[in-house]
Amino acid sequence: DESDLTGMSADQVQMAINEIYARHHRKFVLQDVQAYFDSKSWYDGYVEADEFDTRVMNQYEAANINLMVEYMEKIS
Repeated sequence: DESDLTGMSADQVQMAINEIYARHHRKFVLQDVQAYFDSKSWYDGYVEADEFDTRVMNQYEAANINLMVEYMEKIS
């Protein structure tokens, strides 16, 4: 819930969203984000950003992303 996000910056929340995508093998357009995930032993990015299908996510991941997007809009 939102209380889990309290105190996080928009950049931190965006990286949390990106981690959900990364766990589904999505690649990233921004080089610094791609480099961050490339440094993780669990990451295996092979789906191009423009080919990523959000339907691979489960209902909890989708709900968490929606919550985080709403939170970022609220703190901006």
